[in-house]
Amino acid sequence: MSYIPREIPEGAIRYNTDSNKMEVWIGDKWMIVATSSPTLDGGARAIRAGGQVGGSPFPRTDTMDFVTISTAGNATDFGNLTQVKFGPAGAGSKTRAVFMAGGTPSRLSEIDFVAFSSTGNAADFGDMTVARAAGGMAGHSSETRALLAAGSTPSSDENDTIDFITIASTGNGLDFGNLTQAVSGVLASGSSTRCLFPGGSYLPAYAYRNTIDVVTIATTGNAQDFGFDLTTTGGGRCCDNSIRALYQVAAGDNKQIETVIIATLGNSFSFGELSQTSDSGSFGTSDPTRGLFGLNTPSGGTNIMEYISMSTGGTAVDFGDLTQAITNSGATSNAHGGL
Repeated sequence: MSYIPREIPEGAIRYNTDSNKMEVWIGDKWMIVATSSPTLDGGARAIRAGGQVGGSPFPRTDTMDFVTISTAGNATDFGNLTQVKFGPAGAGSKTRAVFMAGGTPSRLSEIDFVAFSSTGNAADFGDMTVARAAGGMAGHSSETRALLAAGSTPSSDENDTIDFITIASTGNGLDFGNLTQAVSGVLASGSSTRCLFPGGSYLPAYAYRNTIDVVTIATTGNAQDFGFDLTTTGGGRCCDNSIRALYQVAAGDNKQIETVIIATLGNSFSFGELSQTSDSGSFGTSDPTRGLFGLNTPSGGTNIMEYISMSTGGTAVDFGDLTQAITNSGATSNAHGGL
């Protein structure tokens, strides 16, 4: 396939019949899409942890569910976190999931971890450098390192702190650097080399920012500017494969899903939508071919999950149900874009 057509839209997907690989156009070349993923129950495994149970007065929970992303269906009970918490930030390697910080509703610094291959209760990993509240922070990881950024702290509604941990060991988080701006409600996604932090809100009046920060996971240092969100947003949920990141827009009740190509600097663009509106969402995670989102409503959580093709976009379709109606949860998988 030596012939390259002119005016290829960035993000276009093709199947290379010479190499038998899926490829994506990143602006100046075709890049192979990683499609291998650990197999548990026939595919990659996603774990959802913590959150608020739907309905007033929104009691917190320590429950964890799991699903096999390649097959649609209802979630199964996995176990329990070490304590009740809502809004933990999920990240992980191919073998271990970590759920960082969160709220009870007081702000927490504790990190829990579980093995993807087994079910059971979480164990204590250590503590992040700063306690953070639910909904204000986000995490992403490579196979070796997990990053956690932003969040509401005991002393401020927003901060610019980025911490990191080494997933294969246990211990406390270390300082990585700082975002370009102190925010709450930031998102996180990326590849095995880059972590992107789009969106977020800041005072006064919790104004939304429309910028995207980027860091190199293997190093430490402050974030740099990556580009702009198509829609100014804070909160929401995201997922990724090795090529692109997807963001569920959280500006009120919204169905919109945007994307960026991780290897290039640039602005996000429209990719697809959920089948129904979702106020900030409940969680997001993925394998190389499917993005999985938990939905939410203004009045509380739902048990609804939807998935969208990571290569073609379009409208998301029903995946199945969680074991309970939930919101403000954390999630990760053993086949996300950082692995």
